[in-house]
Amino acid sequence: MTFEEAEKILVSRQDFVKKDGLGRALACLGRLGNPHLRLKTVHVTGTNGKGSTCALFEAAARMAGLKTGLFISPHLVNLTERIRVNGADIGEGEFAALFEEVFAAGPDLSFFELLTCMAFLHFERVGTQLAVIEVGIGGRFDTTNVLGRPELSVITSIDYDHQKYLGNTLAEIAAQKAGIIKPAGICVAPILPPAARGEISKEAALCGAQCHFFAPAFEIADRDWEHSRLVLRHKKTGELYPFGIMGEQQVSNATLVWEGLEIMRGLGWPISRAHAAAGFASVAWRARFQALKAGAPFGNAVFIIDGAHNEEAARAFSATWKKSPFAAVAPAFVVGMLQDKERRGILELLAPLSKKFIFTRPESPRAADPCALADELAAIRPGAEGEVQEDIRAALKAASASGTAAVVGSFYLAGSALEILGEKDN
Repeated sequence: MTFEEAEKILVSRQDFVKKDGLGRALACLGRLGNPHLRLKTVHVTGTNGKGSTCALFEAAARMAGLKTGLFISPHLVNLTERIRVNGADIGEGEFAALFEEVFAAGPDLSFFELLTCMAFLHFERVGTQLAVIEVGIGGRFDTTNVLGRPELSVITSIDYDHQKYLGNTLAEIAAQKAGIIKPAGICVAPILPPAARGEISKEAALCGAQCHFFAPAFEIADRDWEHSRLVLRHKKTGELYPFGIMGEQQVSNATLVWEGLEIMRGLGWPISRAHAAAGFASVAWRARFQALKAGAPFGNAVFIIDGAHNEEAARAFSATWKKSPFAAVAPAFVVGMLQDKERRGILELLAPLSKKFIFTRPESPRAADPCALADELAAIRPGAEGEVQEDIRAALKAASASGTAAVVGSFYLAGSALEILGEKDN
């Protein structure tokens, strides 16, 4: 089977979402020898910040000399991004062979179930010493929750997203995400709203697990807008740490990783503070307030690409944008969303940031109608200039005339923009 054939089958199952149990994945993994039960893992859930947090854990472990696995979603450009060993994407040939084997063992599995089983089998076979695993949606019924007890269960944030599957209140959403906590396990999370914190604490108590809530240990000391990097300052020690991901919310993500690694050291893991600092400095994570200078076809414009796709992420984007030099240069915003998102809430956060908006359609069958988005913006901010370009390339070209542009609203849109603008993988 070729990579293209494997990709075609996977994509055909992308809307085949099952949230009715873990039985299918467990059966498939059983036929494959239960590789997931032999993995040492850090398991990460949350409304936002999962990818950055996973990248930071993986980078720190790799700097300690450990062989690492990383399973993330979504991908931006290529499916192979989802399964990484020692910081490198799985090869397309290896991906195809792995898919063929897993598909034979689980022909009834969905897109995400197949990819999860592939990752666990691959990590076990190559001998990863620590695999960092990001959930797809939620936690309790997410396919990744077939894992045995992880070294850490990490909850990055609790806010509104995927209410169809997770519930309509913060308590309901938190209860689903807290489902990754295992008996006698250890959970780390930021200081969350009381309703969310209560559900997580209750789950931990039921499991006989430790639960640690951390206030930010860092603050932002400096920002390098051109290279999308920060310098963090530890609040207690005053020490400065170069940091490879832009965004105000990164102080929370960095805290969870820093404090989580402290706990893991107590369990015998050889990941020192120096390794954590080296991981902070080396990590690069795309589509998180990423500044990219496009080439001549796009007028050498600067594009800021961010996957913000729900209200919490849009608030974080807005907070960073307002502090940035880009806010003062009459930018254009290229916006595309999926139908199942809280579109009005996101647009209300984005509307004050620009006078010019170009709406387009992300490459997904679930994409929202860009004309409907333009109408919604007109109701929110009648004075704003709204334009529709169904084709993403045309939307980026139109935005480039402003010299500075933001691309926001969907990871699907962010991935297409990175590919079109010629950004190379890190």
